[in-house]
Amino acid sequence: MTTTQHSITAPPGEDLLPWRDPEFVKAPWPWFARVREEYPILQLENGTIVITRYDDVVEHLKDPSLVAVPPEGIGDSPWASNLNSVLLTEGETHSRIHKSFRKWLTPKATKGMGEVAAESARAALDRMGPDGIINAHRDLGVQPAQDAMAAALGVPREDGIPYIVATNQTMDSLGWEPTADEKTRAWEGFGFMMFNADRLIQEKRRNPGDGLLDAMIKITDEGGLTERELKESIQILWGSAAHNPGYCMASALADLAAYPEAWKEYRENPDARTAIINEAFRRALPEVLVDRYTTEPYEILGVTIPPNTQVRFILGAAVRDPEVFRNPDGFDWTRPPAASMAIAFGAGTHSCCGQGVARVEMRAVLDVLAERAEKIEVIGEPQWVFSDRHRNCEGLTVRLS
Repeated sequence: MTTTQHSITAPPGEDLLPWRDPEFVKAPWPWFARVREEYPILQLENGTIVITRYDDVVEHLKDPSLVAVPPEGIGDSPWASNLNSVLLTEGETHSRIHKSFRKWLTPKATKGMGEVAAESARAALDRMGPDGIINAHRDLGVQPAQDAMAAALGVPREDGIPYIVATNQTMDSLGWEPTADEKTRAWEGFGFMMFNADRLIQEKRRNPGDGLLDAMIKITDEGGLTERELKESIQILWGSAAHNPGYCMASALADLAAYPEAWKEYRENPDARTAIINEAFRRALPEVLVDRYTTEPYEILGVTIPPNTQVRFILGAAVRDPEVFRNPDGFDWTRPPAASMAIAFGAGTHSCCGQGVARVEMRAVLDVLAERAEKIEVIGEPQWVFSDRHRNCEGLTVRLS
């Protein structure tokens, strides 16, 4: 590896990014800030390259020569379960799989999903007792998103919480040096979701309709997808339907409770709603980082990185880069438009294909909530589920008044 700048390694004995430290996992922002300021490109002891500044992350994460799977494969990682999906394929294969459902996730197509999410949220609010207390993560985040995906796929509605737990299990195995127990639980999570994906496919073959799953089965029968590609795609679309949307809604509600002036602005000024939602997604940050791998010599900030090197893009550092986001630790929806579109769902080929759906669903549910509640108050401690790799939720109770 060659470089044209000062040392890109940490001082001897100093761990700049203590991935497994509980305090780091809970709130890594001070560590990220130091690395971003002092080591915009950092080489870890195992050779991994870490990139932290917003402009560098955006520029290089979009480069198609950087791939999601290392050239030598992923060994015994539970994520081998998704090697035939848009998450871990490249080139023509990725484009072909993505094409099978892409048109169903366009802004025009997701309008109906937003309407379903709004209807689900209204029903939950109608069931709420006179005390105004509601399981907001489940009833305003997870279930509206799961119901919306059920409508799109053309399948019956189901409880979304088991899929949240299963997906959280799989995400832990993406962390730094996952333990044997984390890998085992990830396999269990994938097993649960794959079983249900297969169940939905078989039920749909027996009872056809006109939803997204019907369209994808037709493409498969015509040779456009393999059976395995179909199964993995449905595992992602159904199993993860509410994972990021549910968490982002929980995070947004916690923020709107902590910043009541933002909620007042949302209710009273519809023109501010898009900006407030953008800020909510920036702060939620469902994916703390993403990993890519070089396939050829690749240069970043004057450093030539050899092939087959892991490059870790720290989204959590990029979305709090003060060069782009003024007051990066606060909730500021008045940022200039150029500094309001964060990269909380990644960027480039492997950015989250459902991020548009998540935006539509959050807008739909918050608009419903704005009709009903002037105040949001968090009750008790939220059940956040954090790792060095991802952030999610398994419980948030609020009082609406």
